[in-house]
Amino acid sequence: MLKSFIPEHLHKDWLLHFSGFLTWSVICFLSLNNLTIGPEFVLKLVAFLIFYMSFAWIISCKSDVFPKRDKFILLCQVILVLVLVKYDNYDISPILLVLIATQLPSRFSRREAMYIMIAITAAHFCLKYDGHVLNAFFHVIIYLMLQIFGFSAIESNLREVKAKEDLSAINQELLAARFMLKESSQRKERLRISRDLHDVIGHQLTALALNLEVSRHKVPDEFKPLLAQNLAQAKNLLSDVREVVKEMRSEEQFDLVDKLSSLLEQLPECQLRVESSPEINALSLKQQLMFCLQEGVSNAIRHGKANQFTLSAEKKDKQLSLYLSDNGVVKSIEQSTTQSESPLENKSEQQLGSGLIGMQERLADFQGIVELIQTPAGCTLKIQVEDNYD
Repeated sequence: MLKSFIPEHLHKDWLLHFSGFLTWSVICFLSLNNLTIGPEFVLKLVAFLIFYMSFAWIISCKSDVFPKRDKFILLCQVILVLVLVKYDNYDISPILLVLIATQLPSRFSRREAMYIMIAITAAHFCLKYDGHVLNAFFHVIIYLMLQIFGFSAIESNLREVKAKEDLSAINQELLAARFMLKESSQRKERLRISRDLHDVIGHQLTALALNLEVSRHKVPDEFKPLLAQNLAQAKNLLSDVREVVKEMRSEEQFDLVDKLSSLLEQLPECQLRVESSPEINALSLKQQLMFCLQEGVSNAIRHGKANQFTLSAEKKDKQLSLYLSDNGVVKSIEQSTTQSESPLENKSEQQLGSGLIGMQERLADFQGIVELIQTPAGCTLKIQVEDNYD
């Protein structure tokens, strides 16, 4: 199936952008309709085309890809429109300022955008001033209000989209936390039951078997067969209890990849690709690594909006290295390590740094080192530990 050439983030707002194209088309037609083909016609046509191409470029690109370049393009748009306003015989080119205002919310804060629109209005006033202050003032103030209206409409839409993304990330984080809590509760309950069976019932059955053994030598011969039968039943029951305890404790052995896959299957639109499965001997290490990987997935979803994960492993002798890569958006994260301190102390996300500190503390008994590495495709959580048998 062929993918659409329209960027994904434009699918829902196609009508808004199409109306912008129609607005530009009408203004371009009215401005050039009565001009004869000549230098003025060509220059205005080129200016209109450059404006629309830059407008289409801005709305088709995400705001965090090339922010400085996009701001320069917006500055060029402002200059083009002011030039068109200067030489506009029909006084309709200022409507293009509204299209510029609709591009500001994704690149500037509200305060910055207001300063920009006021500066554009001041320049517009200087161009339209012909000695009548009130006429020029009311002329430009109308277009300023239109710019503010266009800016507010797009800003409201972007806030709604951001709120939905945040809600989705929180929902995914809650699902991950629920999965972790469920697994932890089940593991603790199995351990409690196995201990109770071993310590209480196992000991009582052992005492019962010993008492029956002693009683068998003290009772008359006619009761010895019955006591022997009861003794055999007690020993069989004790053997069954020990077998159940052994099986329950063996359930603590689990496959790390399967557990992580089960977690991601419960998260909407999240996928896991396994390049190489880790071979881990120590059960306690496997449990702590599972907690660390779950924390890594949760952080990637919360802070980087990631939905694609790749797990790989390398092992040399007792040294095990795990790599969990994601496609999350990471801002200005340099390679960092938690070997001696939090790797994200310079990062504004203090919770993420606390998460890595927690991983480091979990793996302290295994000489663990945790690193968060920025990559062109996202971020990679690297965990190095020593794998010794329990």
